[in-house]
Amino acid sequence: MNAEDRMERRIAWTMLILCPLSMVLMFIYVTLGYAPGLAAGHPMNYLQATCALWGIIMAVLPILRLVRLVSLPYWFMLLIYSDMYVYVTSLCLGFYFNYYWWADFTHIISTMVVTSIVFMALCSIQANSPSHVSLGSRGGIIAITLLIGFSFGAIWEIMEGSTDILANQDYMSYGVLHTMGNLSADMMGAIIMSTIALLMLGHRDAKGIVSKIRLGRKRIDVDE
Repeated sequence: MNAEDRMERRIAWTMLILCPLSMVLMFIYVTLGYAPGLAAGHPMNYLQATCALWGIIMAVLPILRLVRLVSLPYWFMLLIYSDMYVYVTSLCLGFYFNYYWWADFTHIISTMVVTSIVFMALCSIQANSPSHVSLGSRGGIIAITLLIGFSFGAIWEIMEGSTDILANQDYMSYGVLHTMGNLSADMMGAIIMSTIALLMLGHRDAKGIVSKIRLGRKRIDVDE
């Protein structure tokens, strides 16, 4: 086991202990009735279930790393765990009810996560494709990343509307402006992450991005 692998395992163990523990503390905080989200209107059992569920979800990636199945770049881990913490803590603190703009802010972060996944997938395709097959230049990869990343936000809004219809609820009950605000936030998140991806490709190529991803015991194989 090399030094890099040992470092990754130490980080995985730290995350496996601290992340679920933080959700346990948040669960206790809610159960004792201190969470402002209770006064804002969230039911206690809903907040408790949220803390418990996300505590389990937060343990998944560290466990996958420890059993040598999946290892992801540190920048992506930081982004996705930030998104998880923002979601759980903002529910417990009542931000969704107390700040009208908070839902749009969380849409920005969530779309950044989705767009980053799209970016890594496109880099993997580019790095593993035959020499005569290419997604194009650095700008081409970023353009595709931006379009696909934003499209997921639009698909989400369509799913919400369809769910309203299927559940016989008021269609778009929060209003058109709410939906447009979410879509604008999705576009902003896709643009921010695409800009970061553009800067990343300025320092390393698609193969360099993919080399930080591990599936199993080895990094993703990339033909030189």
